[in-house]
Amino acid sequence: MPATPSSETSSIYFDAPLIPFNMSAAPQEFIQGEGADEQPITTGKGGKALHPNGSEGWLPAAELPPEHVSPTHTGPILRNAEDAPSIGTSTSSVPKNTLNRGASVNRTASVSKRSVFTNADGNPIAGSAFIGGAATTGPNAKAEPDESLYYRAAEADASLSAKQLSKIQKTEAKDSKRLSKIIKAEGKVEKRALGVAIQELSELQNVQKAAVKRESQAHTAHARALAALQKNEAAFLAARTKYEIAQAQLHAEAETLEISRNNAREATEHMQEKSQEVDGLRTMFGIDEREREVKLVELTPKKSKHAWKW
Repeated sequence: MPATPSSETSSIYFDAPLIPFNMSAAPQEFIQGEGADEQPITTGKGGKALHPNGSEGWLPAAELPPEHVSPTHTGPILRNAEDAPSIGTSTSSVPKNTLNRGASVNRTASVSKRSVFTNADGNPIAGSAFIGGAATTGPNAKAEPDESLYYRAAEADASLSAKQLSKIQKTEAKDSKRLSKIIKAEGKVEKRALGVAIQELSELQNVQKAAVKRESQAHTAHARALAALQKNEAAFLAARTKYEIAQAQLHAEAETLEISRNNAREATEHMQEKSQEVDGLRTMFGIDEREREVKLVELTPKKSKHAWKW
């Protein structure tokens, strides 16, 4: 049996989980999908399965990339069946970033999808590490195998002996046990994360309780301040009413005083005018009296020898 070529020589091999096959079953039974009808597996000499393209043994998933491209081994294949190239597809039509299994499309989508829960507005709910589910279980942790892997697995099983298959199955069983331990450990971590989230919720509830208590105290203080304001406002309105009444009375008295003062001033002015008139009349009366006396003397005959003199 030819040995499996190393990925460091002339080809690149992707480590993909192989589904256990029963050697008693025909290779065609393990082929699913549309490729089962188009590319049937035939057997050659010695009962070995022949590849549809005429190749035997292990086939590379892609040819050796250019020297400036250094492929990295970061994880299993995570390509969709419709996006993955078939066995006969040339590497020239495959982007260079697909040679790096860590840069697959599905992995990026699973990492970017932080939460599977949405709020009432349809926005994703932000949360801790496990808000989108566990890393080792769930739909995001499952790698969707390419259809070409079924052909490769069937061909490899047909080329291996029962002892070799048993050895591989034992290794896979050990890996399954190790993976089971990891899954259980992650379950404990997720449980602790849930406990931390519940503790945070409890702390937030305490904050809410304190905030509600402060709100109640603030409401009581506000009610007291409002009652005091209303009481003082009533007193202010009563005092303002008294003040406005007193102010109106003062304005009325001031107007009365002004009117009385004007009347007194006008009366005084009238008296002054009348005094001037009286003074003029007195002067005129004295002069008129004297002139009348003179006139009367002139009109009265003289009785003495001497003439009347002023």
